[in-house]
Amino acid sequence: MSQHLFSRAAESLWGPQYQSEAARQLGISRQSVLRYAAGRRAVPAQVIERLAALLVERESELAKLIPKVVP
Repeated sequence: MSQHLFSRAAESLWGPQYQSEAARQLGISRQSVLRYAAGRRAVPAQVIERLAALLVERESELAKLIPKVVP
């Protein structure tokens, strides 16, 4: 996973100041989040899997919400 994709996915879930919440939700340190976002470390498979699961969960929540909000 590229640093750009990691940052984009995390920002989509937690907003532009995603670092602390990403660390909490992914079960890693904030320093690790910063390293992945800067491309100084490769994102481990288990972090990618957790991030993917959170994205799918959010997608499901949005899919249920959209019909209630959009006329």
